[in-house]
Amino acid sequence: MKKLSFLVLFAAIAFIACDKVKNPIQTSTGATNNNNPGTLVRKVLLEDYTGHKCGNCPAAAIVAEGLYNQYQGKVIPIAVHAGFFAKTTLQHPTSYTCTAGNEWDAGTGFGVSTAGNPNGMVNRKNFPDHGLIQKEDKWPTTVALALNDSYILGLTLKTTYDGGTRVLNTEVKAKFAATYTNNVKLQVVFTEDSVIGPQTDYSKNPDFIPNYVFMHMLRGDLNGPWGSDLKNTPIANNDSVTVNLNPFTLGSLYKDKHITVIAFAYDAVTKEVLQVEKKKIK
Repeated sequence: MKKLSFLVLFAAIAFIACDKVKNPIQTSTGATNNNNPGTLVRKVLLEDYTGHKCGNCPAAAIVAEGLYNQYQGKVIPIAVHAGFFAKTTLQHPTSYTCTAGNEWDAGTGFGVSTAGNPNGMVNRKNFPDHGLIQKEDKWPTTVALALNDSYILGLTLKTTYDGGTRVLNTEVKAKFAATYTNNVKLQVVFTEDSVIGPQTDYSKNPDFIPNYVFMHMLRGDLNGPWGSDLKNTPIANNDSVTVNLNPFTLGSLYKDKHITVIAFAYDAVTKEVLQVEKKKIK
């Protein structure tokens, strides 16, 4: 009887162990490796419009980071420094703005900072009862809604980077899983984590933080502030396209080990983001 019990216990342990290694990159939400072309997941771009003079903005950054960690690669945040609260002062001498962020915010952009900081957008979509530009307390609800939107296309992002010359090469492959009636554009940008600088934070006393750690900071674009054409109509199921961007030299200002390339496809008419992908260069 003892021998039989031992065999049953051994078999149960073996079954559980095999189950754990069957798909080691799978998460509890069912998503796989965030750059796996076989992953049919509608991912979400979360844009947090912020500024180093904005004392309420660190609280919004905490919300964005929480959603990033909660959804394990399915939510990709970008912290966009733009507008009045991103201007430099004696206390905040370094500008964290860039051409793409300024264009998205002003001019022909969305005017997010005009609505006040912190504010943001989820997939650049106007959600019923939530709107296009939203305070951070709306982000968890709209992110959950966006994750349930129809899967239109997948993106595969490949980068090669030479640390000596600091030259970055980027390739984006898109494959459509449905017909689509509008032209689709591709935007490729890069962000930087662990940028250290001064930040006003009203949750602290004193409220001036000289060594604040900025995460997901938008630093620049690789194919223009509004991107380039990805696929024009007619667009059919299983259509695919590959885009190779010109070699890009990463400036010495940026720490390459903290750089992430983010590619997103968006509707050329409505500007709604249809898919987003990211990849660290090192």
